[in-house]
Amino acid sequence: DMTDPDWEPIMKKASAIITNRGGRTCHAAIIARELGIPAIVGCGDATDKLAVGQQVTVSCNEGDTGFIYDGMMKFERTEQDLGELPKVGMKIMMNVGNPESAF
Repeated sequence: DMTDPDWEPIMKKASAIITNRGGRTCHAAIIARELGIPAIVGCGDATDKLAVGQQVTVSCNEGDTGFIYDGMMKFERTEQDLGELPKVGMKIMMNVGNPESAF
């Protein structure tokens, strides 16, 4: 349903986290960001629909909404060497807010 600090040893072994309740600032979402793994929180009934041992693919690449796909999907991972980027004449900053909630 939800996680708490007692779950952290298990979460460190997980490839992804799925919970029925929670939001962007819930424990599961924060720990997933710290661990660098995808998390889909606030699903409602995901743990009722998923079976123990069922393999799924968790994708958070599509924006604010995550998706859970049945089975292991094929994917390709590439790495970019950021040391090759040219220097720019300004300070680069990033706004990590959600633009959709501004309107």
